[in-house]
Amino acid sequence: MKNRKNVLKDVCMLVCGLVIGAASAYCFGLRCDSAKDVKNSLVEKDYAQVYGIDVSYWQGYVNWDGLQLPCDEEGRVNGSIPVPHQQRPAQFSFIRATKGDSYIDPNYQRNYSEAKRLRIPCGSYHFLTDSVSGKAQAEQFLTHARLESGDLPPVLDVEIDSSAEITAAKEWLDIVEKECGVKAMIYTTTHIYNTRIVKDSIMRTRDLWLALPIGKNFGKPEMPNCKFWQFSQEGHVWGVIDNSVDLDMFMGSKQELEKYIEEKGIK
Repeated sequence: MKNRKNVLKDVCMLVCGLVIGAASAYCFGLRCDSAKDVKNSLVEKDYAQVYGIDVSYWQGYVNWDGLQLPCDEEGRVNGSIPVPHQQRPAQFSFIRATKGDSYIDPNYQRNYSEAKRLRIPCGSYHFLTDSVSGKAQAEQFLTHARLESGDLPPVLDVEIDSSAEITAAKEWLDIVEKECGVKAMIYTTTHIYNTRIVKDSIMRTRDLWLALPIGKNFGKPEMPNCKFWQFSQEGHVWGVIDNSVDLDMFMGSKQELEKYIEEKGIK
């Protein structure tokens, strides 16, 4: 009799366990599906805008594994940490390699290697000066910059408002483009674009990465050859602890960025 009661007790416990387990699995499945829906929704919103950063020695140590851009519920990044906030990864990066004819950014090799390890599309840039020849600066860049297949085009940073700067820039472009086999991009300000670049038949044909004027709330650039827009120079992101960081937007979708790199990036 005791054995029979024990058997019935065991059967009842087994049935109850199966029922509870099935109910739990069902509810867990619903939670997982809801989580997937939220995640997929966020990914789709991320693709509405394509954001990245540009870094140099001035940003200090960058924790690339922890790099995340604070954004609002629509995936928009404005350089501050909104409340409530979410986060999204950087989808591209520009990294300073060299300056003038002798300076090598001390953080370049690590920043470049980390971006490549994490498969963040990256491009290397050179800060141009007007005190030495474009040839000497092109040689400096080509000697130290890592220009690998799948990278964004090489970038020339033009920030000095002088005719000597433009002369050096055209010499740099000629040498670097012949060596790389692709057209370089020009980073500049709206002021130098309007006063110098747009008036030069060679410079104005290059794709632009345009900087927002500091302290002014301008809208998106309207130049047809502007491919990237530096919309903040005082951004705050996770992964850059010591300093603010420049924030950039690609003027198109994620798919268009991939196509741009395929067509105009380093082969």
